[in-house]
Amino acid sequence: MTKPHTDDPMAADSSRTSDSVAVIGGTGALGRALARRWAIEGLTVHIGSRSKELAEMAAASLPGAHGADYAEAVRHCSTVVLTVPFSAHLHVVRTLADLLQPGHVLIDATVPMTASSRRGLRPVTPFAGSAAQQAQELLPEGVHVVSALHTVSAAMLDDPDHLVDEDVLVFGDHRPSLQTAMRLIGRIHGLRPIDAGSLDLSRVCEQLTPMIIGVNRRYKTHAGIKLTGLRG
Repeated sequence: MTKPHTDDPMAADSSRTSDSVAVIGGTGALGRALARRWAIEGLTVHIGSRSKELAEMAAASLPGAHGADYAEAVRHCSTVVLTVPFSAHLHVVRTLADLLQPGHVLIDATVPMTASSRRGLRPVTPFAGSAAQQAQELLPEGVHVVSALHTVSAAMLDDPDHLVDEDVLVFGDHRPSLQTAMRLIGRIHGLRPIDAGSLDLSRVCEQLTPMIIGVNRRYKTHAGIKLTGLRG
């Protein structure tokens, strides 16, 4: 039976719940750290990897987390978080294009950057303008991409005793999906999601990340972004 086309992230499949999230690339530093924080907050986390065995190993230490391959990870989640390196982005998004259905929200945390032996990490411009726009172009109609989580330190998040206090810039063209992403990010205590505008502006934040990493390396810290003058 064909599922109805809908823009409601929860209506496409009644088995998906707002208390579960799939983290694709969840065996990497950022994916594992986000999975840990959401698991602490009581969400059911499905860690997705090309290797189910590696995903299960990553999930073993996290109460409420499950390891799976990509297909299994996204099956029961309306929201999917993509945390893969840019070198794998195109391949993984094309794989997800066969798995995601209308109503899914994809939060893309991918940072397009490359290493330079002389100048450190440098930003790269994808063919679509940003990694998030690249994902949106490749995914089926009705799957909405939100761009976020580029400037949060994986090392900081992976330490449950570290007090988090920073802002997360969130970009998206589909208002309900943007709000879904902001609610999920806000579940991590100390992260304040900020509506930063349309998806095409995500390139600005993606290109900030190599600079922030460079600052953190020079000052030996895990600094992030904090916007002043905003209430709430």
